[in-house]
Amino acid sequence: MAEGSSLRGRRHLWVLVPALAWGGILALPFSPPFLSLGSIGCVLGSLAIAGLALTRQRKDIVSLCTPIFAAIIFVTPPETPPGLPIQVLYAATLTALVIRLEKRFPRDGEMTGVS
Repeated sequence: MAEGSSLRGRRHLWVLVPALAWGGILALPFSPPFLSLGSIGCVLGSLAIAGLALTRQRKDIVSLCTPIFAAIIFVTPPETPPGLPIQVLYAATLTALVIRLEKRFPRDGEMTGVS
C-alpha cells in the first residue's frame, strides 16, 4: 500500500474521539443504573486521543496525558461519582484537544504551515 493512501485512511480518525465521548453521554438514558456509559465513553475517548497523539511526528504531551486525567476523574472511586456536568465538560475538553491536535501537530510524513 502506498504511503499516501495510508495517510488518507487515517485522516479522519480524529472524529472517533468526540464520537466516543459524546456517544457515551448520549447513551446514558439507555444504560443500566450500575453502568455509567458516559464515564466509559470519556475514558475510551481519552485513550483514543492518546493513541492519535502517539502517531504524530511531534508528540503532544497534553493529549498523551489525558488517560491519566480520565483515570483520576472517572476510574478511581471518589466520594461522589462524577455526574453528567463533569462528563459533559470532559467531553468538551476532549473535543477541543483533538481539534488542537489536528490543527497544530502534523502526522508522520505530512508538512504543516505552522513553524
